[in-house]
Amino acid sequence: MKSALKRPRVKSVNQLIKPYPGRWVALSFDDTHVVSVRKSFEAALNEAHRKGESCPHIVKVPDGTWSGIVF
Repeated sequence: MKSALKRPRVKSVNQLIKPYPGRWVALSFDDTHVVSVRKSFEAALNEAHRKGESCPHIVKVPDGTWSGIVF
């Protein structure tokens, strides 16, 4: 017998950040959604904090010329 409950499909981090090449992306602590997208690390972090995310994961999305950096 199959369960009637289905788990919601959660996007991978790669799927979440792919639309933002060359930008700094602040992800929620649980990596389920994008909180902020900005041109600088500081701006992404500050906006994430303003939106109530106390410990965001900040990612520099590669623009094709170099690898990303995760803080």
